[in-house]
Amino acid sequence: MEESIKQLALISSVLGGFSFTFLSAIITKDTEKSIKYWLIITLTIASIGFLLGAVGWTLMDFNQGMSELKSHHQMLVKVLMFGLISILISIGLSGWLNDRKTGLTTSILGAMALLFLLFGILSRYIEL
Repeated sequence: MEESIKQLALISSVLGGFSFTFLSAIITKDTEKSIKYWLIITLTIASIGFLLGAVGWTLMDFNQGMSELKSHHQMLVKVLMFGLISILISIGLSGWLNDRKTGLTTSILGAMALLFLLFGILSRYIEL
């Protein structure tokens, strides 16, 4: 389990960096569209979720002997899922900054990715 904890911490930190980069790009984009507000919210949630996951799994790696690590790990998995869902929603919404056609395309692709994430990948490994 020690190696998987390190990998989850690395994945969370990389995704957190991507989320924060996307958030910075959206904040600096000069637009009056209301979708910008929702992108800022979802990307902030994703960034925070991934950051908490990275810190939590890194601390778990330092405390391997503790007995309550399984419940801590399950909570961090839920935080990671929340971050993944938020970033996929952001990707789906991002096209609406451009035009209707791009917005529909990114929304469809984001919804498909979200469904695949939840039902194709995570449902096999995570207890809710």
